[in-house]
Amino acid sequence: MKTLYIYDSSVDYQPGLDFGVPTDVFPLKVYVNNKEYIDKVNITDEEFYSYCLSGAQVTTSQPNREEMREKLGKYSKEYDNIYVVTISQKLSGTYDTVSSIVKEDNLKNVTVLDSRSASLKTTYVFYRIINAAENGIKVTQDVVQQIVHESLLVFTVSTLEYLERGGRIGKARSLIGRLLKIKPILSTDDDGYTESLDTVRTMEACISKMREITAEFAKKVENPMIIGGYGVANMKTYLDKLLEGFKVHSIARIGPGISAHVGPEVFGLAIGRGLI
Repeated sequence: MKTLYIYDSSVDYQPGLDFGVPTDVFPLKVYVNNKEYIDKVNITDEEFYSYCLSGAQVTTSQPNREEMREKLGKYSKEYDNIYVVTISQKLSGTYDTVSSIVKEDNLKNVTVLDSRSASLKTTYVFYRIINAAENGIKVTQDVVQQIVHESLLVFTVSTLEYLERGGRIGKARSLIGRLLKIKPILSTDDDGYTESLDTVRTMEACISKMREITAEFAKKVENPMIIGGYGVANMKTYLDKLLEGFKVHSIARIGPGISAHVGPEVFGLAIGRGLI
């Protein structure tokens, strides 16, 4: 059985890593002052961070619908099974768009799965989906939901401005955060919404609390797998402190498709049960 695994470019993973199976990507579109770029194709992470830090207005949109339709139609003839893993339906319309294409074109060998998260946690979910399918398991949304439940995303940002702009937190809450210089510790819940785990006042306290949350979660899962990630280069120092002493699978850069919504000054990790 030939199986292809497709992900959208919200999946952030360490450059050079090979998933070990046939894959392809549906790239998101990112906009800088209304100029369109293709995520991770014709704009680099560093270029995008620079635009953000210079005050440019940045947004994103779904992958190109017709390009996705063309690829899915072609691949459905070449592969026995295709799994498409998308960013959380609560954060983007990509899942709904791919699902509608599959239904309209009657692509019976294509399964669309909502990762219920984004970035590092979606990467973790993608690894687990591949692992399950390659071990003979038919992966359904219920299987994904179990993977989501037994994994955790923990991250922080230097400013709540981007989350506020995207409607993921209220303006009043963002204003309070700016005035009090609060450091938020954030995650995504099992439904795929952004949620707050805690707030602290200093970066040292933030890292300490994130490490505490990670260590507690690690006790609940077998052979924990950790994927770290960061945005601009100066966030790497904080990430290193966060990861110190943990067994780390890989470290990614947080790409434009995600940093447009959380800001370039971001770092964190995803943790879950290790691969079988």
